[in-house]
Amino acid sequence: MRFAGIAHDRRKSGLWGGRIEQPGRTSRAWSGRSPAAVKATTRHGFSVAVAGLLAAAALVCQAQPQQAYPAHPIRLIIQYPAGGALDGLARSVAERASTLLGQPILVDNRPGASGFIAFEACAKAAPDGYTICQGTGEAMSFNPALFPKMPYDPARDFVPVVQLVQIQGVIIGSGQAPFTSLPELITAARARPGTLNWASFGAASNPHIFLEWIKRQAGVDIAHIPYKGSAQTTPAVISNEAQATYTALGFVLPQIRAGRLRALAATTPRRLTQLPDVPTLAELGLDPGFQSWVGLFAPAGTPRTAIDRLHNAFAATVKDPAFRDRYLAVQAFDPVGDSPEAFAAMVAADREVARKVVQATGIRADLQ
Repeated sequence: MRFAGIAHDRRKSGLWGGRIEQPGRTSRAWSGRSPAAVKATTRHGFSVAVAGLLAAAALVCQAQPQQAYPAHPIRLIIQYPAGGALDGLARSVAERASTLLGQPILVDNRPGASGFIAFEACAKAAPDGYTICQGTGEAMSFNPALFPKMPYDPARDFVPVVQLVQIQGVIIGSGQAPFTSLPELITAARARPGTLNWASFGAASNPHIFLEWIKRQAGVDIAHIPYKGSAQTTPAVISNEAQATYTALGFVLPQIRAGRLRALAATTPRRLTQLPDVPTLAELGLDPGFQSWVGLFAPAGTPRTAIDRLHNAFAATVKDPAFRDRYLAVQAFDPVGDSPEAFAAMVAADREVARKVVQATGIRADLQ
């Protein structure tokens, strides 16, 4: 009975050479152990097996190549409508930087509500490096000093990426007005208190803040005339409906050269390259108070690797000699491109200056 013998041997030794216990018998390995001990031993073995599988999976994941940043398009949120000078700045630097990053940068215009709409959207975006926003001194420095309630906290909700440019500011007067310099404007205002008009594009806008700052230092009374937008302020001064205002030089340089407007004073630390005969406020014995700037921010929590990639691309863009000469110089923008740390320090100092200027002038604003 050869087959029966084989079957009997298999019952004793098992198919793989191990001992198979007969029914009703207990293995020596388990003899004398309680059911609880057996269960614990089995559970331990299962845990070790699971841990091994997880460790193996982790090694496999580490072996996979990391996806390079950026892997898809980046959104750039700005607070201004399409067609303006700062919209043009955003689109120009985005186009150049996108070639360095290897991905498109899509400009997302979110105008209105003193920048609240744009910066709230940016603050609430995923901090993954695929949403950034264009910030200015108005939104990041003056808004916290002007508005008691805001939907975003500039210091908490954002991380600075790079300062793009410093804006060359200028106080302009009408070409039809009798005065040709800021001291002559101040003399005329003292002689006829409240009769001269200063144009702005709204309460608590930069032109309005500059007016109140100059009035406080010079001790004069000049009427504030708020218009609906910056597109209306320059024509108002050209027509002499308003006698003066503050603006960015790039917006009005052609009108100054044509004689329709006069440059009364530069608000920059140094004289303007395009208008070297125009004195600065400091040369006239006045504190310029603050400077106008434009930079890029990302939502707080954005990885440092993404911040560095973005910074390097945009800094290289504004420092590129061809881009500077072809675009920035024409628009009267001074390129900066400092490190994220230097930009953060500048913003913190600017925020403190804004707080002091607002406190000194008593300007207040709130959204309705």
